Amino acid sequence: MDLHGKRHDEAEILTSYFIENNLDYLPVEIITGNSVKMKEIVNRIAKKYRLSTEPKNYYNLGCLILRSTSN
Repeated sequence: MDLHGKRHDEAEILTSYFIENNLDYLPVEIITGNSVKMKEIVNRIAKKYRLSTEPKNYYNLGCLILRSTSN
């Protein structure tokens, strides 16, 4: 999911909805861009669903990979 151009309040709703609808398809990617606040939102919501987050790679810190922590 790409959060570019979304407001922070929209990002919270979209992230929760996206996670709920993709729990059976993990890992998933969420593009946050370089916004620290956007990353904080995604990390906080992922934690509520007991998911871990990590950058896609260290050349692209604006994309987070969400994974189940129960593996």
